[in-house]
Amino acid sequence: MIATIDLQEVTAGSLARLFSAGHVAVMVECPDLVASLWRELLEREEEQLPWQAPLVDMARNYHGCGDITASLGDLFYFQPGRHGYIARKMALAQQEEAGRVAAKPSSFFQSGSSYAPSQEVIDQCWSLGQLLMTAMIPEGELPGRFEVVVQRLKYQETAADFANLGALARNSMGRWGRAGCALDEQRWNAAGPLSPRGLSDLYGLTMLLPAVRQVAKRVNGLMLRRDPSRRLEPGQRLIEGAHYDYRYLTALCGKRDKTLTQVFAAGKWFDLPIDLTTLAVFPGMIASRAFGLPNVLHRVVHLEREMAADRPRDPRTDDVTLLIGAA
Repeated sequence: MIATIDLQEVTAGSLARLFSAGHVAVMVECPDLVASLWRELLEREEEQLPWQAPLVDMARNYHGCGDITASLGDLFYFQPGRHGYIARKMALAQQEEAGRVAAKPSSFFQSGSSYAPSQEVIDQCWSLGQLLMTAMIPEGELPGRFEVVVQRLKYQETAADFANLGALARNSMGRWGRAGCALDEQRWNAAGPLSPRGLSDLYGLTMLLPAVRQVAKRVNGLMLRRDPSRRLEPGQRLIEGAHYDYRYLTALCGKRDKTLTQVFAAGKWFDLPIDLTTLAVFPGMIASRAFGLPNVLHRVVHLEREMAADRPRDPRTDDVTLLIGAA
């Protein structure tokens, strides 16, 4: 289900062949590369990361749009069962006229000054994205234009922190906004035949009506028991519900204590061993449409467990994920 290869084996079409053969993810062993990216993108103390910043600095660095997955800069999403992270997101693209790769946004406001990632790390991320894209395409020929995305995602240590941040986000909305959040939370619980758009909206509305809520809940409960993609093990809490990424590929590394990314295959969830020595790579929806590669359903769960009291803590990098993708 999950293959492991060395970075030197990532060649034209190599990942496409592995995914076509039935693997849902490929672990690419590249400790030196991951260490270099992690050092430049997470450990440079002169860069103030958004989860360390005042809220006003995050707002100044926010470059949003109607599609939350396409927003850039600094942002946070806390929607129970759907999203649960603070992030810094960049998109890299080749500028033909300038003859270099440029990042968007190019810099980040922080405490009266600004910080810009070095051109060296931007080029390194771009080269990695190109390499993975070449390996993802069966013919090994890159499309005319694509972007490499670089995302740093911070998850929380406790379930209470997730809940409090979700409540804080909802509290900033008006009455109808809060009602919409409540509807969305119920809609995302819709299972089986009730889960497609439209029917899930109807289920969400029904769950807000006291007269018919219990009947709808019982019906959905039957669907949930028959849907293995909705199952959670004891001690697991859903942070990001099962979904497909809308991009060519996703590659993950990170420092995980209480966060798991899981992929779904053969009716079961499999943990991806996210660490600082490998890249966990899987295809997204664009690769499925363009190259016929399988869609990979995945989710993020939080583990309710105690950590050793003497374990050193680093709030800057604990439960942080570095994502390199192409879209």
